Amino acid sequence: MSDKIHVLIADDEPLNLELMEEILEDEYQIDTVSSGQACLDFLQENTPDVLLLDVAMPNMDGFEVCKRIKEDEDLSLPIIFVSARASIEDRLTGYEAGGDDYLVKPFNCEELLAKLHTMVAFLNQQKELDSQLQCARDMSMMVMTNSGEMGVIVNFIRQTFECDNVKSLSDVAFEALEQLDVHGTVQYFDEQQTFETYDSRGHFKPVEAELLTLARSKGRIFNFNQRSIFNFKNSSLLIKNMPEDEEVNGRYLDHLCMLMEGLNARFVAIEQGKLVQRNAQKNAQLLENTKDGMMAAQQGLQEQSKQAVHISEQLIHQLEQDFLSLGLDDDQEKYLISLIERNTQRIADVYQKNEAVDQFFAQMLSALK
Repeated sequence: MSDKIHVLIADDEPLNLELMEEILEDEYQIDTVSSGQACLDFLQENTPDVLLLDVAMPNMDGFEVCKRIKEDEDLSLPIIFVSARASIEDRLTGYEAGGDDYLVKPFNCEELLAKLHTMVAFLNQQKELDSQLQCARDMSMMVMTNSGEMGVIVNFIRQTFECDNVKSLSDVAFEALEQLDVHGTVQYFDEQQTFETYDSRGHFKPVEAELLTLARSKGRIFNFNQRSIFNFKNSSLLIKNMPEDEEVNGRYLDHLCMLMEGLNARFVAIEQGKLVQRNAQKNAQLLENTKDGMMAAQQGLQEQSKQAVHISEQLIHQLEQDFLSLGLDDDQEKYLISLIERNTQRIADVYQKNEAVDQFFAQMLSALK
């Protein structure tokens, strides 16, 4: 196949065809036809780069040929009219018909070559623009696709904040995987044990759980065939049907790492929340036990104070009864009365101290309530 620009010449004058072919054949690939219909027939089977089109041809002039070419969505090529008609009206008619340039007969070879060179430069620029446009479209499509996939991940991370247990967290993750058209198994663990294993289809094979456990030491991402395992500090994810397309596969590796970042962080938060709740329950029970103990101590002190008073009262009463029968003289009675008063005062002092302790216990119990 020739690398030369392919030029089709349509003219009903053989001399004109011969002349233009001779001028252009060294630099271009040339084909010629001698009528408008022959031009259209040629274009049904061939795709030249440029058409040099005579205007004054029998049966179908160049303007009509040009209109039909431009109306055909499958035909796309620049057209240079070649005509002896030089008026502005003729040029406007050619422009209205869809022509791209206009060359007036008679012309010299330099003029013809210059017209074609300009048209070829235009073609090259157009091809470059088309290529850039296609790249832009491909990039736009990729961005739109990637944005859609990223939207799934962002929505998943938002939903994780509403999850208060591992089961609901796994369900939200599996919804995101379903939107990405993949399915998998997720496993949660800490340094001592594996907590739970869940599968997007409800049931996981024992070998899948074992693989997730054994692959924790294989790095952040462990690939085998169309499967990938994503390992994070407290969770691992097995994807069983990674995309075969290399570009899509690469995007999914990034997306699923982000998904696992969010899942792992939320799992840790859920477990920490459970720990806080357990500690809160323990603290509440400890406070309750402390309150009960302080109430018992308070009651004990109160009972001791009552007993001390009761014993003092009994002692005084007993001595009052025994004074007459003992036959004590005045000094002895004074001594005993002094002894009783001193010890009674000591008992009173102890009781006063118990009242302060009792008041402290009352304040603490009120605070604990």
